[in-house]
Amino acid sequence: MRPLLRAESMVPVAGLVTFLLVFGLFGGPSDPAPAARWVGLGVLLAPAAMVYAQRGAAAWAAILGAVLWTPLATGFPAVLAVWVYAAVAVLVARLDAAPAPLPVPHRRPPPPYALPHVAAPAEVGGFVLLVASAAGVVWVGVDDAAVPWLAVTVAAFGLGCALLTRAVRAQAALRRLFTVPQPVHAVRAVEQEGYVHVLLPSEDGSTAREFAFDVAEPEPRHDEDDVHTEAAVLYGDPREGSWCALEVGERLHVPVGPVGPVIEVPYDVVEGLPREIEDDEEQLVDPDALRPADRDADAFQPREHRISPRRAWTATVAIGLGAALAAAELCRFAGLPRTTLIVVAALAAAAGYEYAWRSQLRPRLRWHVGGVASVGFRERTRQPWATDSAIVHDDEGTVVLTAGEAVLNVPVPAPWPSRSHQRTADQLVAALRDTRIRALEISPLPPPPWIDAPRRPAALFLLWAATVAATTSIVR
Repeated sequence: MRPLLRAESMVPVAGLVTFLLVFGLFGGPSDPAPAARWVGLGVLLAPAAMVYAQRGAAAWAAILGAVLWTPLATGFPAVLAVWVYAAVAVLVARLDAAPAPLPVPHRRPPPPYALPHVAAPAEVGGFVLLVASAAGVVWVGVDDAAVPWLAVTVAAFGLGCALLTRAVRAQAALRRLFTVPQPVHAVRAVEQEGYVHVLLPSEDGSTAREFAFDVAEPEPRHDEDDVHTEAAVLYGDPREGSWCALEVGERLHVPVGPVGPVIEVPYDVVEGLPREIEDDEEQLVDPDALRPADRDADAFQPREHRISPRRAWTATVAIGLGAALAAAELCRFAGLPRTTLIVVAALAAAAGYEYAWRSQLRPRLRWHVGGVASVGFRERTRQPWATDSAIVHDDEGTVVLTAGEAVLNVPVPAPWPSRSHQRTADQLVAALRDTRIRALEISPLPPPPWIDAPRRPAALFLLWAATVAATTSIVR
């Protein structure tokens, strides 16, 4: 799920809102022809799918869709909705804007013996989708019953164009890497089969940026048991998604893919490797992050964390109601009977509220010096503290807790409203680390605290019923 929860997700969310507004509140296209609404739906679907393949192509598709919808719309509000959708796609595409040149020497890399053909899967997938969309147009032309497939055909055509654009841009970026002066960096590198591992030390030598990328020339694995790095020269901008070449001695490594995730690690200047971090150093407690209640709490007093109720219930209603409205609107759009619409809306609302219950309302964590107990999306667990227990957070609203034989992912979104009593990720990490340190100093220890899996509250079922009623009254 996490790859979907990125900046690109703004485009499908905006597309869903636009669909509900245009086809629900504003009445759909003004053209009564059956093909009009399916083509209109297709141009709304296309950017939402294309943005995960190529942001720039998705922005152009959204603009063209807004141009198409301008004469089709029934009024100014509908026109405004589709152009706001296009603006969201353009803003997301702007995130790919090239950064300012780095203040380092620039020079062209040595010429490669040949440039490999890159992004072949995207190229093949793009051609397949274009052929399939052409077949869809032919099918619609000979069979009037196939008109609803126009939406899928338009979306497939857009996604095919996005994949081909991705392939073309990747090949162009590779050519530009060897024809335009590039930033030059002194790095340490490990050559491995089909890819290189790079460390770019900081100016003070205390940290280094660590990343890897695939290369065209496979290098035999080293016979030595110990991994070591070699001095190398990196050409290019060392950031995720950029293209870089690596020169190690007289060997030039030509990339076949962009740079992967870039992380910052402690660096050992003498060994030329990431510096090992002692567990005790990694698990230090930030005293400024400790709440007074956690700082003064008794070691044996159970404490609990859960998402703030107001935020959890707000998210639950949004998920359940959004799922029901979207499903009902699709049924109405497809011309299904009202009974079918009610059944589908009820099932979609049930699925939405069940997911929201498990992801927002159900999760909770309880702990004291004896250990931790948690209720998650599916499971319930109790684990004692151990010497190798660790607590970190990933800066994306999740605390990863290793205790006993379990690895727990605890959701910790930002507290909302701000005056809620929910801990932030830093505060929860500090409280857990403080308890773990105290547990290692106490003997004997009690068992982990007990925790019961909560039952679905009656309000959840009342919300489901109200959602189904509201949906059937809104979608007519």
